[in-house]
Amino acid sequence: MRFLLFLLCSAVLAAMPPAPPAQVRIPAWLEGAPGDPAPQDFHVTIDGVESRVTAVRCPQDDLIILLVLDISSGDLTVMDPAKQVAEETIRKLPTNTFVGLLRAQDSLQVLEDPTTDRDVISSRIDGQTLTGRTGLLATVETVGRVADAMLDKSAVRIGILYISDGDVRNYREDFSNPVINSSDAHDLSRRFPEALVQEKIAKLDGVLAAQQAPLFIVDLNQRTDRLNNAYHNGLKQLAETTGGAVFFGRSTTEIPEVIRRGFETVQSHYSLTLAVPQHVPPRLLIRLSAPQDQHLIGYRARLALHRR
Repeated sequence: MRFLLFLLCSAVLAAMPPAPPAQVRIPAWLEGAPGDPAPQDFHVTIDGVESRVTAVRCPQDDLIILLVLDISSGDLTVMDPAKQVAEETIRKLPTNTFVGLLRAQDSLQVLEDPTTDRDVISSRIDGQTLTGRTGLLATVETVGRVADAMLDKSAVRIGILYISDGDVRNYREDFSNPVINSSDAHDLSRRFPEALVQEKIAKLDGVLAAQQAPLFIVDLNQRTDRLNNAYHNGLKQLAETTGGAVFFGRSTTEIPEVIRRGFETVQSHYSLTLAVPQHVPPRLLIRLSAPQDQHLIGYRARLALHRR
């Protein structure tokens, strides 16, 4: 059962850079009159050039959630309720929502291919000992490329959802930016201890700008030191770049609410397919207006055609 995602992971890592797409997909959120909007109900421009929406996938349509567990602290007061709430929430998902389960700690592992079998997913989650090295920054590019490969091969909506409690100091890569010269009061590593985190985020941001599947992160890290604050700001930047969002839980009592909000936001997104005009620049600026009887809450407005 786990071979499908494994093969996709292997394939995307070895794939040649794709040609510029004739169409792209972006997430959007609408509210207003009931009923599904038609493609012609939207008005869209890309870099000022008239374009069109060629297909609309609505919240009632099929959805694949790639759920990535990155709970690595070993803190039972976080791990146990997070697992319990995730299992309960997954059991309440619509029958046409598929969940694929992955694990990010230490290295990316596929635990279960997308399935509607809630018992299987719950069993996989319940059986995980969620400790190890934090893995979100080390795995998010690969998961995004897998999700995009799935988008290319199907018309279903796809969203990536990380549940993480990782401390930025718990990565294999050292982001602590240690002081180089302790006797030099002007040593920049003293003044900017978060510089390495910001550099990593900037590199990933250039990659995720060209990926089309939205990224959502539920972060249960309660640390508020300067380095983790920079890390949290970076996670917010990465998610927003893809049109997704981050939900922060600042205490154990907030765990149920933020996990449910994460799943609800993934479920509620529309997936719009846009035709890309010829001779547009490599970084697209999208302007979208909603049907007259609906309000556009949010949508992805920027997308790169090539990874940096």
